[in-house]
Amino acid sequence: MQKILLTAGFAFIALFVKAQIETPKTFDLEDHTTLLSTLFDADTFTSNGEALWEPITFSDGLSANLSDDGWMHTRLDTMLFYTSFDIERAVAVFETLHYDRGEVNDCHACGAQISVAIFDKSADGKWSIERFAKHLTSLGGNGSSGEIGLAQLGENQTCLSLEMSWMGQGIYGEYLSFLNLEDLEKVFNLVIHEDNSGALAEESERAYSFDKAIQLLPTVETVTGWWEFDLVTQGTEPDSDVGRAVPANTVERYAFNWETGTYMQVCR
Repeated sequence: MQKILLTAGFAFIALFVKAQIETPKTFDLEDHTTLLSTLFDADTFTSNGEALWEPITFSDGLSANLSDDGWMHTRLDTMLFYTSFDIERAVAVFETLHYDRGEVNDCHACGAQISVAIFDKSADGKWSIERFAKHLTSLGGNGSSGEIGLAQLGENQTCLSLEMSWMGQGIYGEYLSFLNLEDLEKVFNLVIHEDNSGALAEESERAYSFDKAIQLLPTVETVTGWWEFDLVTQGTEPDSDVGRAVPANTVERYAFNWETGTYMQVCR
């Protein structure tokens, strides 16, 4: 009898603990302070709303440089909303910035560390968190970030778009990446502009400049649910064989590949 009671007691405790774990935590997305405090375990804030926190794990310390005041400085960059399969969703994007003597500053190739939280809205209007990735990627340079937004690549497929620019050795480039909001994996990235005007005069035979643009094809039916697109390139590009710039006017078709989880070029 005692064994039966003990077994029943442990079963009740297990069910109670499981119920507690499965109860989703809800958030008020307009309360940015609580949002930052919960996700980054912060209890101190600056006057401009940045959460100050110390690295909780070893990887925290590796993924972003501590500012010279000994703190991680994280702020909400943007809150984005979209709908997928008739479910209202929100994306909170955070920046962890490096401060030096009170100013945002880091190495030339070091951008802000980007963290992403995904929320779903229930029928009763409450927001629950679905996934959170701290310091998912770096974006920008000199400690500052780039442009962040949403891109719809299918009727129910929405991606986070990350855009930044870069100048190195006289070559200027602008870059764009798309992250699948279902798993936060990269599905496509491209150079949307590049030129070497910072190194050569425009009249030089080796001076080049090209632009790339995505033309979505939502009317083309696909089995994946992701739209196909044409990648259109216009301008000139360097050709090392002839030692000068040559025309770079092309149209390439891309389709989503389920096996790789990315967009891949297809033959037409």
